[in-house]
Order: sequence, then structure tokens, then C-alpha cells
Amino acid sequence: MHDIHTHIGQFHNTYYDFHDVFKALKNNGVIETTFAYLTPLFTDSAPAIEFYKVMTEETKEALSFAEEIGLKVNPLYWIDPMVLFGGITLESILNDLDYKGLVVHPFLNDWNTADKKRADLLTKVFEFAKENNYELYFHTGFSPTDNPLNFEKWFVEYPQVKVHLAHCKNPEPIIELFSKCENLVGDTAFCPQDSYEAICKAGFKDRMFFGTDFPISHWYEHHGEKDFPTDEKSLTESYKNTLNEYQFVNC
Repeated sequence: MHDIHTHIGQFHNTYYDFHDVFKALKNNGVIETTFAYLTPLFTDSAPAIEFYKVMTEETKEALSFAEEIGLKVNPLYWIDPMVLFGGITLESILNDLDYKGLVVHPFLNDWNTADKKRADLLTKVFEFAKENNYELYFHTGFSPTDNPLNFEKWFVEYPQVKVHLAHCKNPEPIIELFSKCENLVGDTAFCPQDSYEAICKAGFKDRMFFGTDFPISHWYEHHGEKDFPTDEKSLTESYKNTLNEYQFVNC
């Protein structure tokens, strides 16, 4: 089983250690996962670059650990515009670590396409992905900032770039974009059953891949609790529960 959408790192005030995350996946029969290190919002380049350096070293440790336990992992680089604006290039980032794709998260980072500086940066990202054969992963949702239709211009202009639309919670824009762009696929992470079924009914079942957003699913499972465990045992049980919730996938 390949879970195409997982994370390591800190979500709000909860830190998810890669040892426990990867063990929980392995304990539930996952043999491969595609993951990104959770990246907070920065409004200045200096702390963003410092975080990037720390994150890179921890991700390298995570890759070594995954190899030790026999879990195949595909790391993604979560693009922070402030890192790129600070002078760090995508070329150097990909030299620092063998990332398998690039994440654009318009809900947590500022990717306002009405801003020329941000729009030009996004074009550079697509150009880089095109020239170097990198897949892009886009967070999508219901809000004005993460509506995938905001980025239709780039999806259409770069048909050579494979784009993975995460979550697919709102089926209407997903179906519209899938109908126009053959380079788009999606995943089931936090995708409601009715949305998944609508996308499948529209003829795009083969473009929807299994993903859970784990361990964010664990965080929401315990949201509101003052203290909750994040060890291997707790995460293993939580992922098992998540799998049960996704029984509708591929039905």
C-alpha cells in the first residue's frame, strides 16, 4: 500500500517525530509513502532559511531511518516563497536533498496570483518543474486562497508538468480542471466520500490516488484534548482507524 500524502514535523503545537510516524505506517502494512515536512508561515526570509536548514538535516535523518525499517519514502520539498526570495534557489535545494516533487501550499503560504511577484515566482516554479521533470503538489480547499481554479492558468500553460491536487474536498472545481487538463491527478486525504464519489462518477476514478494526510488525521482525532500521546502505539492505532474511514475509496 502506498499512502501518497503524509507528513512529519510540527502541526500547531504538536510535534510528530518521523520515527513514530514511519513506524505507524509500517505497522499498518504501508510499504511506501510520499511525505512533506510540515512548514509554518514565515514573513521574513532569515527565519525561513534557518528553518529550511534544520528541516533539511532532519529530513535526511528521516530518509536514513526509513531505509533501516524497510519503508520506501518519497520526500517532497514544501516551497516557502520566503526561502526563494531570500536567495536560495530551487536548484540548490534539490542539490541539498533528493526530493521527488515540490509542494505549493496556497493556504499556509502566500501564493496570491494577483501579486505579480508571487505570480512570477509560481511561473518560475512551473518552468523549473517542466525543465527538470518534477511533479508539483498543490494543496486545495474551499477557501478563496486555495481554490485550485486560481491556478488554472498555469495548469493549462504547462501540460508537461504533472500536478497533484491534494484533498479534492470540493468536487466541482476538481471535475472542471480534470476535464480540461490531463496533467492533473488528485488524492483522497480528507476528501469526503460524496466528493470522491462525484469525481469518480464524472469519470476520473483512475486519477484519484490514496492519501490520508497522516498524522494530521491523528491531530484532528484528538483536537480539543489538553494532552494526547503521539508515540508509535497511539499513531499506529490512529492510522488503523483512518484506514477504516477510507473503506469507500476504490469501492
